[in-house]
Amino acid sequence: MRLFGLLALVMASFSVSFSQEITYTLDISNIHHHELGVTIQFTDVKSEKLEVRMPNFSPGRYALHNFAKNIYEESARDASGKELPLKRLTPYAWEAPVVDGKVTFQYTIYGNHADGTYMGVDARKLHMNMPATFARGIGLEDRKVNLVIPDLPADWSVASQLVKENKTTYSAPNYYYFYDSPTIVGNIDWIEWKVGEQTIQIAMMHEGTTEELDNYTEWVKKVVEEQRSIYGELPTFDYGRYTFLIGYNPWVDGDGMEHRNSTVCTSTGSLAKNASGLIGTVSHEFFHSWNIERIRPKSLEPFDFDHANLSEALWFGEGFTSYFDDLSLTRAGIYEPEQYVKSLIGGLNYVLNSPSREFRSPVKDSYNATFVDAGTANDETNYYNNFVSYYSYGSVIGLGLDLTLRTEFNKTLDEYMRMVWQQYGKPEIPYTLSDLQKVLAQLTNKEFATKFFNEQIYDSKLPDFEALFDEFGIKVSLQNPNSAYFGNPKLDDNQRVQSVVMRGTALYEAGVEKGDQLLTVNEKSIESTSDLNKVINSLEIGKTYTITYEQMGLNKTGEFITKQDPRITLSYISDDKLNKKIVKRRNDWLEID
Repeated sequence: MRLFGLLALVMASFSVSFSQEITYTLDISNIHHHELGVTIQFTDVKSEKLEVRMPNFSPGRYALHNFAKNIYEESARDASGKELPLKRLTPYAWEAPVVDGKVTFQYTIYGNHADGTYMGVDARKLHMNMPATFARGIGLEDRKVNLVIPDLPADWSVASQLVKENKTTYSAPNYYYFYDSPTIVGNIDWIEWKVGEQTIQIAMMHEGTTEELDNYTEWVKKVVEEQRSIYGELPTFDYGRYTFLIGYNPWVDGDGMEHRNSTVCTSTGSLAKNASGLIGTVSHEFFHSWNIERIRPKSLEPFDFDHANLSEALWFGEGFTSYFDDLSLTRAGIYEPEQYVKSLIGGLNYVLNSPSREFRSPVKDSYNATFVDAGTANDETNYYNNFVSYYSYGSVIGLGLDLTLRTEFNKTLDEYMRMVWQQYGKPEIPYTLSDLQKVLAQLTNKEFATKFFNEQIYDSKLPDFEALFDEFGIKVSLQNPNSAYFGNPKLDDNQRVQSVVMRGTALYEAGVEKGDQLLTVNEKSIESTSDLNKVINSLEIGKTYTITYEQMGLNKTGEFITKQDPRITLSYISDDKLNKKIVKRRNDWLEID
């Protein structure tokens, strides 16, 4: 979520009279039952009726969430306390008459899912993602918004990118900023430091020790510094402050979500056991401070809280961010270079071998975000065969582009991101894909940029990774040489296929579907997954074999021609076995001293 001309909006909103403000007041008396009371005071309303609507979307997410499902005990009153008739307009909206320009709207909301999207309250905390918690007055979007949080336990404090007005009141210049400002309340450990003139804060609720938090803070500082060096500067955070809102304990759900001046990072993991995994989310979300918060696709502007935005650019906003998250940790010395290279294997195999690339490009995969980004459905999908995550896809594209720029142009993806930042992110001009192509042409040349976008973005081709990795002292080899491609099927105790059968695999070619019971492969009886793997390993590449199976009560026979398992592995070659040019190129990429 981002705001154009934010400072002007701030000044304008804070100069209006109190009657133009909207105030939310919390009742936390029943939070031990996961219930939060909310009272909204609307004043100086010019219309005869006021619509109050609950959002369906949350900044950083792309899927419909139906937050109104957890609201009940809703009512409306006038300034004297007299109850007003309340009409339900839609599943997400109510309407109340306006008396003397004033309406008070009250409701109870249930929340027991503290993460980067939803709301969770209990005896230990208030964890409020604003769209999941607060309804809004339609037509009043540009008014100053106040949040009053009274009667807190003595050891609780409030962490938010909202502006602290006094001991109990926090504010935003308008609804957009308010909805982009997650707020956590509880027994919080605070650490902050300066980067230039700006303040970076960690506000963490966890079950660990002070020493564990201090050690983790050093990692976070390294992440901030490494990513600052990629772009050449930090963003100018509103109010000069950025806050990591972190919950690592058993009372939250795992997630990470970026915001303009903060991020929410939650996990049931602990600093004692899971720090090296947890820091990856921190790295990803902080990179979003530039890429997607300020380097913003035009297709996400303005962010619609009621309907899905359709964006073609999530392979860049999310995918390139995914490329840089672990790379930043490697350059910062948190991950070892060999560890980082091994971590690339899974994403490469997923993207390179996805059947979806036959008919979907990164642009088309980005279009599907509203269905897959924490979207839920009762009916089955076929995403294993027709969708590649724009996170993984974009990360692989970013990797390939970075290695290509370094070998062919003596340039880097860091330089490209800095150029996009300077031309579009820093001045907060939303970009289009043609803008991204234009910047790449400036860095390289028009011919290369056109070819890259036509082949890898609008189409689904990928570079020759074996040749590229060879230039960086990394060997590509087959993960399972001389082994047929079945796609790692899993069988239950009755030999029924539990995993989705992927296009291009032997089972798919033979007509087998999820839920079918395997009987024989190459005339050998199948009693378990182990049996199946043994048979697979005995097959010769390029030969035709038969499968017998039961499908929907009918016995069937199918044939397949064995194909080599295409999945790869990567080996990090030691410096003493490489020429100095390759060693230097790899060291520059991973920033190895």
